[in-house]
Amino acid sequence: MGVIEKEERARWEDDGWCLLQGLLPPDAIEAAQAVLPSLFPTAEEFAADADPARNEPFRVDSHRVMPRFPFDDEALNDLVVHDRIIDLAEQLLGITDPRMYQAMLSAKYSEAAASDEQLLHVDYANHTLVVPRHEPGYQQLEMFVYLSDVTSETAATRVVSRQLTAGIPVERTYLSPEEYADLYAAEVPASGPAGSVLAYRPDVYHRGVRMTAPGAARFMLHVSYKPAATDWLGSFGLPNAGEDLSWHRFVQRTNERQLTVLGFPPPGHPYWTAETLAGVAARYPLLDLSPWRNAASGALTT
Repeated sequence: MGVIEKEERARWEDDGWCLLQGLLPPDAIEAAQAVLPSLFPTAEEFAADADPARNEPFRVDSHRVMPRFPFDDEALNDLVVHDRIIDLAEQLLGITDPRMYQAMLSAKYSEAAASDEQLLHVDYANHTLVVPRHEPGYQQLEMFVYLSDVTSETAATRVVSRQLTAGIPVERTYLSPEEYADLYAAEVPASGPAGSVLAYRPDVYHRGVRMTAPGAARFMLHVSYKPAATDWLGSFGLPNAGEDLSWHRFVQRTNERQLTVLGFPPPGHPYWTAETLAGVAARYPLLDLSPWRNAASGALTT
């Protein structure tokens, strides 16, 4: 299913990134925004906590923890595996069998540390064991889902077109401002209202910056997808969350497509036998296994 216009697709191909508006339903964004106060302090709370004049412990670092999928809140999980997000991954990656390999939340505040001012860099260094290859079946997609309005003053990510960086040696994952001053001058802020989605390739040079708007906060959901059967690509191991209550709550209300993009064996996969179907049913008693049972009907073995 196509979810982006020709111009946006062309920018993805030529520049390596595009900013999409209207991709996700407003009510889905609003539901995700509603749970943020339970996870992060407001801008006012963060500013007060960072004030050295207060007699309370200095806790700024604790605010920079990035919660990861599966989240305790359904609204956040719903965005990670939203049909429109999966559709976008299929369209931009040119595949029909994507896998979600990273999802986490981040918060940034005006009073945050100077380390928020980053060098231009590419992300593949900690997303793949090798180097990027830009053909269907090999590349991955990174996305920032804006849960706040993001402007130049509220630390919109600075991005440089791939058309300007194609000649940089692949091993140069970080660029110094002195050696590559022209690229720092050419960077643009990926600004957009809440609900926007910044989609970019892992070989696109970009950087985070400090917020200049006083007393502000910015919240994002980071989501990444890749093709199936690419063991060299990844970020964290989802099976590690298999015993978490948040994962079990998620599974009981999800569907076949969403579980498949998370690496769950799809219906018809050789993994499924009468024994494994019974075992998974026992582990997740509220999961409707009908698609898996129907695909295996008549071919079950133990």
